[in-house]
Amino acid sequence: MSAQTLVVAAATSPSFPRPKGNFFHVVMLQVHVIFASTWLLAAVLSALVAVPQLRRVPSAFGLHILQVRRQLLVSIMWATYVVTLGTGLWLLFKQAIYDPPITGSDFSALRHQPYGLPYYYALYTKIGLFVLMGVASYLLSTQAVRAAAQSEAEGGPVEYELDEDDVEWLDEEVLPEGAEDDLGVSGATEGTTLTETRVAHRRLAHVAVSPLVLWGSVAVIAVGISGVGFCVTLIKYFHELAKSAVVYQVLTRS
Repeated sequence: MSAQTLVVAAATSPSFPRPKGNFFHVVMLQVHVIFASTWLLAAVLSALVAVPQLRRVPSAFGLHILQVRRQLLVSIMWATYVVTLGTGLWLLFKQAIYDPPITGSDFSALRHQPYGLPYYYALYTKIGLFVLMGVASYLLSTQAVRAAAQSEAEGGPVEYELDEDDVEWLDEEVLPEGAEDDLGVSGATEGTTLTETRVAHRRLAHVAVSPLVLWGSVAVIAVGISGVGFCVTLIKYFHELAKSAVVYQVLTRS
């Protein structure tokens, strides 16, 4: 017997409750998706400001805009994160197929429900990943604000890529012996030019958080988004299986 036949038969059974739609639940689900997408965009923009290597992705003008609006960017990121987490928890209690398990006894009781455990394993993994991404975005936003403030205090971002002609004459610059420039650079290190050394020092001057931590935060967000998408697929899959199993149980008892 097909799943569609089971659903039709169960819907006509007097012992099976008829489903009721709720427009407010649809609105909340849409709000959840919109705010989650906005948070992700704000987190990506924060990474472009925070990570020295990623600061070369936008143009100097675009980076300047992000730096000037850094407080607004961080405010949007955290506001959307809180709303996303809040609406997600609300939907957890309103749209989940079973009551959310909290204690060990709740999980034990869930073992007797069709696909109850894998459903909530996927759902709680999704929540855990989102919390980890929140920690990663906090590290990125903290460094983004710091790097943006320092960059703007120094006159704003400049294009890191120089023309060949510019590099050629800039590389010829030689400081007097023992002298240092405003960055504390006394000369080029072995295998590099003076220009490259200055650019590297200027980038590192903006980094207060370890680059390894920053790249780790970027990796957490990237992997987390993939993991959340996979968990959403599993949640939908187990949700449909659980409903079909409930319908089957109703029909077999009648």
